[in-house]
Amino acid sequence: MKLASEITCMVCGQQAPGSEEHVVPQWAKRSFSIPGPVTVNMGTHSEPVRAVRDLRALNITLDGHICKKCNSGTLSRMENSVADILKPMVVSHQATRLTPESQRLLATWAIKTVYLLELAVRQNFPGRPIEGFVASEAERAWLFSKLEPPPRSNVWLACWDAQSSSALMYEPSGVPLTTKSGPPLNGQLTSFALGFVAFQVFSVDFVAAESKGANHWRPDMPPEPIGQAFSRIWPSPLISKDLDWPGPAIAHDDWNSFVTWGGVLRSSK
Repeated sequence: MKLASEITCMVCGQQAPGSEEHVVPQWAKRSFSIPGPVTVNMGTHSEPVRAVRDLRALNITLDGHICKKCNSGTLSRMENSVADILKPMVVSHQATRLTPESQRLLATWAIKTVYLLELAVRQNFPGRPIEGFVASEAERAWLFSKLEPPPRSNVWLACWDAQSSSALMYEPSGVPLTTKSGPPLNGQLTSFALGFVAFQVFSVDFVAAESKGANHWRPDMPPEPIGQAFSRIWPSPLISKDLDWPGPAIAHDDWNSFVTWGGVLRSSK
């Protein structure tokens, strides 16, 4: 009989004792010198961004989904692979030249963070009128076994004009994909910012997308002037090249424009 403390690990799929995973890296918790509470802001497709809770520190964890072995193994290696690159960008707004390999690592890390963050938000901040989207088993299996973004994934990188009282922003939205027959298939577009670094991640259950003949989501770049702040880091361009970060910063008051690409990605109703 399965022990009460055992879980089915979302990383390896095995039954094993569960653990507590720090969804926001512990180096971020230690690095942000924030006097007073940390405000966590989040919204969803039709719900405006709002402050959901003030924390004593930037500490968001996910309990009971990941086994101890994967927590200290696979996830720890993923965090360590990007820490030296990401920490100076997040905390100090340090100018960074990202090689194609660095871009791949950051894209993989961003998708992993999006997958875990939605589960942690559901666990720690219940009661949202509309919840975000949970990654499919196929998406998670590809990510954790191959350590790269799953098929049909897109990841964009930007610089956000962070303020010390809002070190984390998070907003998931649905992106319906038309299919050859039947109802649309929901994709997921998630925007999140940690310190000065902002990511947008699009993903979809690629197995279901292929079986249903769903169209590929190929949005144009955001309209100007906000488009100047975006750089796509996954999929890699046919001719790989280095990327200099940061570009023009997205103003703190322009979060909604960032999330909606200036209003073109969803209606205002």
